[in-house]
Amino acid sequence: MFHLLKGTRAPQCRSALIKNMSHGSTTEGQESTQANTTNQLIHLTSDAINKMKQINLKYKNSKALKVSVEAGGCSGFQYSFSLIDKTNIQEKDLVAYNRECLVVIDKGAAEMLRNCKIDYTNNLIAKKFVL
Repeated sequence: MFHLLKGTRAPQCRSALIKNMSHGSTTEGQESTQANTTNQLIHLTSDAINKMKQINLKYKNSKALKVSVEAGGCSGFQYSFSLIDKTNIQEKDLVAYNRECLVVIDKGAAEMLRNCKIDYTNNLIAKKFVL
């Protein structure tokens, strides 16, 4: 289950804003899950969560996945992923977390990313996070 943080403060929000696609629902009670369905922001596949687990094992749980949206690209926007140190999370960032990983989202990009799915692809061409 994922919770939303604002900046680096302790979790205060009750809604789950990131959903693990392998389980199909959050781990909160069923009433809470139904109430939060419209609040889902980003969905992570099990491959994406497993990759973040591997990264955090390697870097001693010090990394977060940052998702950014910039103007440009064929469709008007370009999406980028980067690994950042947890100490570099800014107050303006939205932070979603569970026990396995942190996902940091630019506050201005949150609406553009609503209901997007983050996956990790590992094929002959590339090994990367994709939206």
